[in-house]
Amino acid sequence: KSAAAGQSFDFFTVWILGGGGIGFLFVLPIEVASIATVAFVIEHFVSIQRDKLVPPEIVVELETLLDEEQYEEAINLCDATKNYITNIVGAAIARVGEGYDAMISAAEGATDEQNLKLQHKISWLPLLGNIGPLMGLFGTVPGMVMAFPQIAPATGAPSPQDLALGIFTALVTTVWGLLVAMPATFFAFIFKVRVQKLSFELSGVAMEIVERFKPVADGGAK
Repeated sequence: KSAAAGQSFDFFTVWILGGGGIGFLFVLPIEVASIATVAFVIEHFVSIQRDKLVPPEIVVELETLLDEEQYEEAINLCDATKNYITNIVGAAIARVGEGYDAMISAAEGATDEQNLKLQHKISWLPLLGNIGPLMGLFGTVPGMVMAFPQIAPATGAPSPQDLALGIFTALVTTVWGLLVAMPATFFAFIFKVRVQKLSFELSGVAMEIVERFKPVADGGAK
């Protein structure tokens, strides 16, 4: 009688331990990936918001300083408070003495950098969505390999219990892989759209702030 024949396949054994034995080694990486997916989703919902990326009070303070032509103080504020807007405006103000075109060039370069950072921030979810099924398949194939020797002619007619461990490993890892891939892919799309919208909106706000320098920069402001 095989060891699998006397094994109890309760919820914990099936879904957490992958059927027990070697199955846990295939399920564990997928479980870690599922935890990472949940963590990324929660973090992105909290941090990828306009008020988090650009606190309104910082924008008001920055605009006030610029209206009062306190450029040095504005640069200090941008250096002390790093966010999407201040990084762009700070890069532009630092080149105010070089003229408006230089300021715009610096702002555009900083905008590209900030947008790239946001894209990189959400890049882990698509990765998890892509490798989830592969990790599930990595457990599925060995699970089926474990089951096939039980039905070899030399072993006689196998009982369902003889096949249970291998089949459980194969099916559970497949399900786990899908449980990682589907939410990760869905939320990756959600955050991609959100990042695109915020990038367009916030870059517009930053460029509007920089554009108020046009008459000052053209006049050779110091």
